[in-house]
Amino acid sequence: MTENDLIELGFNRYDETDPQIGDWYYLAADWNGIELISNASDEWDSDGLYVEVFETNIRFRGSGDLWQMKELIYNNLK
Repeated sequence: MTENDLIELGFNRYDETDPQIGDWYYLAADWNGIELISNASDEWDSDGLYVEVFETNIRFRGSGDLWQMKELIYNNLK
């Protein structure tokens, strides 16, 4: 999964600055109330890029599953 994959999925980039560790960013999206957030960009070299459903134990490491989840959500809205 790449940063570009997440941007294509509708994620937005949020830049952060910390005097201790420097500049970093993360990507996040809200799919009809389901909040998704990537790990911090300064972790990508060691951990790879992944996305979690906020405040759950659900983690995605591939964009294919995220595309399926997005399709399921938006195809089944009332």
